[in-house]
Order: sequence, then C-alpha cells, then structure tokens
Amino acid sequence: IPPGGTYKFEPDFGRIFQQDEIFQNWRGHIINNSLFIEEQIDEVISKIFFKENNEKSAQFRSILLSREFFTFMNKWKVLRDMLNSISPYKERDYKQLKTDLLEIINIRDKFAHGKVTHLGDKGEKIILEYFSGEPKKEEVNENTIKDFIELVKKCRDELRKITDELK
Repeated sequence: IPPGGTYKFEPDFGRIFQQDEIFQNWRGHIINNSLFIEEQIDEVISKIFFKENNEKSAQFRSILLSREFFTFMNKWKVLRDMLNSISPYKERDYKQLKTDLLEIINIRDKFAHGKVTHLGDKGEKIILEYFSGEPKKEEVNENTIKDFIELVKKCRDELRKITDELK
C-alpha cells in the first residue's frame, strides 16, 4: 500500500460461515474422541482397583469418576500415579502413553475453551486463540485433526491392552 493509500478488506462472509461450520465439526471430533479416551481411563482406573468385581467397578465410575470435580486432568494424574506405583505396571514403560494422553487433554482444552478467528484476505485461515501459560494462536487445518485422530487411536490401543490384561 503506497503512503496515503488505502486497502479495502472485504471478507467473504459466506466462506467464513463455511469455515466456521468446518471448525465446529472438527471441534466435535476433538471433544468426542477425548471423551472416549477419558472413558477408557475411567475403565482402567476402576478395573485396577476392583479387578473382577464389575458391580463395584461400575459404582466407582458412576459415584466418583463421573463427578464434575473429577476432571480429565485429575484422571490422568491418578492413572499416571497408578502406572508408576502398582505392579506390574510400574515395571513397564508407559512414558509415551502418559505423554500422549496429556497431549490429548491439552488439545481438547484448546478446542473446548479457545476462540476461533479467521485470517487471510478472505478469511480463509482458521485460527484458534487460547491461553497456555500465555496467549497463543495457531492455525487449524485438516492435518491438525488427522494428527489428533492418529494420536487418539494410538492411546486407545495402549489403554485397551491394559484393560484386556485386567479381564
């Protein structure tokens, strides 16, 4: 833009609405898949405590683990501590699983609580603004979601191995 010149930004609102629908769909995938992982963590925790007693395991999940104060992060901490201190899990290397689960929680939090904006000459870029120690912004695209789904599949498989062993 030359000195004294002007630039007229003309957002394509139709495209922005389409992009927002895409983002809302992606947000749903992130949150739903995170809930599946959280439910698997609930199952692992309760099965480790109550092994073959399915009734007590179910009661424990419904009375304690499903309460609003028992957050996804708190469940991750309990699972982490159990894997670090209870045999035979403490003898195994679950470092990557714990790291991956924490990443799922962080991504879920960004999508659940972040603010979406659009950038680009026509609003074609989807930007997620969130707070993680400081305000942050990142572009979200189809690869973001594909990578997340792959991470979830990896964690589901590892958690399933633990629950299968407990049966």
